[in-house]
Amino acid sequence: MDYNAGKFSDLAQLQLGKDLWEFLNESENVVRMELATEFGKTAAESVSKPLLERFGNDVKVDRVKQMIGHMIRQIMENRGYEMRTQNVKVDIKRLFTKASKYKDGSTKTTKIGYINKNNQKNLGTTGVEGTDHGQKAYKMKCLNRKCGHEYGANGTDIWLRKCPKCQGGQPGIPFD
Repeated sequence: MDYNAGKFSDLAQLQLGKDLWEFLNESENVVRMELATEFGKTAAESVSKPLLERFGNDVKVDRVKQMIGHMIRQIMENRGYEMRTQNVKVDIKRLFTKASKYKDGSTKTTKIGYINKNNQKNLGTTGVEGTDHGQKAYKMKCLNRKCGHEYGANGTDIWLRKCPKCQGGQPGIPFD
């Protein structure tokens, strides 16, 4: 997954921005953020200490902290989490004083039987890794009359998928 820097494109192009993105995507940091979310804490709070240990004062700049929050949001949403609340006061104020909380997004779209607005049904996981970091691939079935095409999709894409055969959607992820 590439970072969509948006308003942080100037910082993201610097070596610091590239290093931060790589660091936040390291599996141990992703696990930290997911566990913090599971225990009702902010994802940013869970990586504060490792960020300070690795990058020191470079991450104490307000705009850099904002970019880190922006990066965390993309990582969490890519893994199927949804933003729950913003500007939450953190308990341990090592680096951040406020951050966002996330919730597990698997309560709806990744459940077997979910049908999206384009009449595409989730048939469950395929057992194949998706095309994004750590993302599961799910088997989708077009419910449109005279189609029934089955294809693979990333978990984060289920809600918006269109059938690649009859609706002009993106090609699916192979799963057989």
